[in-house]
Amino acid sequence: MTNIENALMGAYIADAATLGVHWLYDPDRIAALGNALWRKPDAADFEGAKGVFVHHGKRRGDISQYGAQMRVMLRTLAHGPFDAATYHKEFTAAFGPGGWWHGYIDKATKGTLANIIAEKSPTGAHDDQIPALSGLPPLVMMGTALDTCANAVAHISNHETTAAYAPAAAAALHAALSGATIPDALAAGLDAAGQAARDPLAAALASDADPVAYAGDIGRACPLPQTLPVAFRIASVATGYADAIDINARVGGDNCGRSIFLGALFGVGDPPPPLWAARLRIGPDLAAEIDALAKERLG
Repeated sequence: MTNIENALMGAYIADAATLGVHWLYDPDRIAALGNALWRKPDAADFEGAKGVFVHHGKRRGDISQYGAQMRVMLRTLAHGPFDAATYHKEFTAAFGPGGWWHGYIDKATKGTLANIIAEKSPTGAHDDQIPALSGLPPLVMMGTALDTCANAVAHISNHETTAAYAPAAAAALHAALSGATIPDALAAGLDAAGQAARDPLAAALASDADPVAYAGDIGRACPLPQTLPVAFRIASVATGYADAIDINARVGGDNCGRSIFLGALFGVGDPPPPLWAARLRIGPDLAAEIDALAKERLG
């Protein structure tokens, strides 16, 4: 597979690997469970601990709603460069009535769907949470200009906080795709960050705290001022793809949300372990979609 395909599959695999401890906000409980990765989603793991279990009926190796949101963007780009009307159609086909996604739908997704139905423009929910970044890996890997990425993100999340943080994530992914090391990619992300995001991301890179403890200090929940700095902190200390995803799972909170960015960032230069790829339940379908898009768009 090419580095682009590895990055996109890396995001999906990271999301699925983390599903069993998604929104478990208790790192001590996660540590007590043993291996945090590839756990079967089980409400019993959350009993008596801080967290919320939403993945009823999901099985080991399934993607979360974040992976589904990334797939919506991937399917949008299969039709050509980003187009809002096409994105709305694919988004509704996934999350609207009778859509192909069967699982939890978060507040941000509901808000975007409502805005699409109401024909607002841009359609993104006024929400500052990590779903805003789920579409970035396909956009960046398909060579989308950074200003077009910003326009696309506004159709996912139309919020001033998102406008500050999304350029940092997009620039970091773009730099990694261009061959930058992880530290240099993170530095590129920091340079591109909006004013409101620059200090929190700089603090994450300058910290010497363990990522689990760092997330305890600034928060491990869904808003971008927590999720992206925590992701930068994880990336700054991880030794490679597998290590980054393992740390991210153990940090807890919205680890699936962070997984999309981290999986793509590390997957570019460090392909996911083959055994992990084999555990992704719809892996062959996702790989086929990625391969078809890469051949169609990139030759």
